[in-house]
Amino acid sequence: MSEAERRTLSEIESRLADEEPGLASALVAGKPRHPVLNYAIVATFTALGVILLFLGAFGPALASLGFGALVLLMRGYTLR
Repeated sequence: MSEAERRTLSEIESRLADEEPGLASALVAGKPRHPVLNYAIVATFTALGVILLFLGAFGPALASLGFGALVLLMRGYTLR
């Protein structure tokens, strides 16, 4: 990264810290405030996907399971 880009990034970070300190600290920490909500969303969409698979609605089931996987990936977990 060039020196100009570093300065610009530093300015953006300091403005964010001044205007939205809560958001800035959450971004620095890298963790959501309420992980239970994410787990509940994943569990709900996974259960819905499994139920839809048993009912034979494959398209909506895959969409539901895919959304649950997307929430996990957005949270930073990977299937390692």
